[in-house]
Amino acid sequence: MLALYQFPFSHFCEKACWALDHKQQPYQVKNLLPGLHLLWSKRLASASSLPILRDGLYIVQDSAAIIDYLEQRWPQLALTPADPQLAIQAREWEQWLGNEIGVPLRLWFYSHVLRQRRYAMAFLLRGAPRLQGRVFQALFPLIRPAMYYKMQINPANAAAALPQLGQALDKLETALQGRDYLVGEAFSRADLTAASLLWPLLPWEGDEATMQARLPAVVWQWRQDFVQRPLYDWLQGIYRQHRPESCIQQ
Repeated sequence: MLALYQFPFSHFCEKACWALDHKQQPYQVKNLLPGLHLLWSKRLASASSLPILRDGLYIVQDSAAIIDYLEQRWPQLALTPADPQLAIQAREWEQWLGNEIGVPLRLWFYSHVLRQRRYAMAFLLRGAPRLQGRVFQALFPLIRPAMYYKMQINPANAAAALPQLGQALDKLETALQGRDYLVGEAFSRADLTAASLLWPLLPWEGDEATMQARLPAVVWQWRQDFVQRPLYDWLQGIYRQHRPESCIQQ
């Protein structure tokens, strides 16, 4: 059976497990935690990052590569448009979204969440195995600086990430005006990428009041502005129409 090694809080991992669910292939989820995940990732692949998909002897690392592999292995329920020009557009959107939304959102979000232990634990331990969670909490003073280093979080980068993210959201919102999907007239890997990378801005922990208690004030306030945008309505609609129950929430 397929196995997906993932962080149960990562929007890039959400992208991979959404693709697996879309293909309707049975798979096992292996939830890991930062730092502790190295025990698995270094045995499986050349790099330390997640997600990693294992299919027998085949190992695929990175969410975009996982989608490519699934498209080749199970071409039905395609996520890449059949039209060559639309396929190019979908891949271009996918790469741009990862660079301009996925990375800066992650950097800015964690620059605030990791500062205070209670917020970090509320987010990072979602879906974590109990034993791993206990070890992670004990090692968090050592793991936190490693996460800062891995994600290149520093005051200058964190300050630059938010305007970069804002410009990207403006571009995405403009591209979607009057449209249901980014490319052509059907759901594709471009829409899946956009929606999954914005997943942390959905109510991932109960209702809005519970969410507010889980987020630093500055993140909560920025999110309150975001939910007023037409883009947030599109995001909710894509999840309602195209997302089965997410493995990111298991």
